[in-house]
Amino acid sequence: MKLAELQSTFQAGVLAGGEPDNAAILGSIRNSKRADRTTLFGVYVNAYRLRLAEFLTTDFPALRALIGEAAFDALAEDFIAAEPSRRRKARWCATRLPDFMRDSETWRNETRAIDLARFECALADAFDAPEAPALAADALAKIEPVRWPRLVFSFHPSLIALELTAGTLATHKGAIADGKIAPALVGRQAAAVWRSQGESSYRELAPDEFLALSAALAGRTFGDVCQTAETTATAPERAAQFLTRWLEEGLIVALRSADDADHTKSG
Repeated sequence: MKLAELQSTFQAGVLAGGEPDNAAILGSIRNSKRADRTTLFGVYVNAYRLRLAEFLTTDFPALRALIGEAAFDALAEDFIAAEPSRRRKARWCATRLPDFMRDSETWRNETRAIDLARFECALADAFDAPEAPALAADALAKIEPVRWPRLVFSFHPSLIALELTAGTLATHKGAIADGKIAPALVGRQAAAVWRSQGESSYRELAPDEFLALSAALAGRTFGDVCQTAETTATAPERAAQFLTRWLEEGLIVALRSADDADHTKSG
């Protein structure tokens, strides 16, 4: 067996969980004086699963605190069995956990746990997202106000706007700070998650800012964003406040006109 074929077969065996019917690699492993080939290969299989479980524990500490260690360990075991890592970087295996929970008969109705998982997943993904230099805070001063309604924004690759179960941010904060779980709340809340100065950051968004940021992230013009603001009377002023804050927080990396090529870029 060639090396590439051996490596491929070994990987397939690990991903199959070491089941004899799926692990053709066993035929290429010799028994040792201390253990047979199945036991020896099982060491690799267990190490692989333990490593993935470690990533899940690291990325979802608040979820673990919310549902308890036993339930989290069972969730991790089910997830790893159903969603083996297919990427070179095992850290990214955790990205699909919220989707797995939504599709699971066990977890699909646990909205609070799912949204907490979505939030923690966003924090982890923001930390590992590509870098992009932020646009200067005074970038708008270089653009004639008459052109503002047709501006389109490009945001930092780490930025995501989330709509969550009310209390998700407090649940996360309490679980991380002292392990105390905040009481469940009725309703929804929104948050922005991004990376700032090498660390994942977040803040709660007012409902109208969430709508505005979602529109901007979707490629809508500043004129369209203004229409999502709280009231017709204050929409332009409110949207301008959003835009100023997004620039100050380093969320915007480029501006362009919807009618032209890139007008202003970071750097």
